[in-house]
Amino acid sequence: MAENLESCFMFKKTLAAVLATASASVFAGGAVDFALSDKSVRLEHDAVLVGTGAHLSTGGIYNEDSGNWALSAGFNAVDATMANRELIGGVGFRGFGLHTVQSDISVAIGVGGFLRWQPDFMNGLGLEGQGYVAPSILSFGDLVDTYEGVGRLTYKVLPQARAFLGYHVLGGTYTDGNVWEAVDSTFHIGFRITY
Repeated sequence: MAENLESCFMFKKTLAAVLATASASVFAGGAVDFALSDKSVRLEHDAVLVGTGAHLSTGGIYNEDSGNWALSAGFNAVDATMANRELIGGVGFRGFGLHTVQSDISVAIGVGGFLRWQPDFMNGLGLEGQGYVAPSILSFGDLVDTYEGVGRLTYKVLPQARAFLGYHVLGGTYTDGNVWEAVDSTFHIGFRITY
């Protein structure tokens, strides 16, 4: 129990520092993404650099049951002319710092991207997904490989806000017995607010 409290405190302190650092840059806008399940919380901030299609993201996941947590920072390139279209996508990188039962801290750099489809004819409904994979060449410490996946059904509740129901998974395979362990793997509800 004491280890979980210490792990939770460390996660919150590190996440606050990462988000504060990210907010110091000049951005044209962005989004705050919050997802919640009965055992975990996921928070992410995505910002667009002024005059570019560069999306920078920072975030974290904490699982109360296991005490596992992860922090992430990423970069995606998005076609700036697609900003208000029905289909938006980007490709890029995401760095992960994972704390699990298998290892205190392991680091990986995932390659992947995201897609968001929000067509007008669906009256506010939309679909979105993202995936990042870090094979052994991009996984360090005790990690053999790492991956993150997110899939969601979204609904536009305000011009700048979408509620969602989805599933996310983040985890890796560790060298100790070739064991796969999830930081988190669960269905969730939440919202994304753009600004």
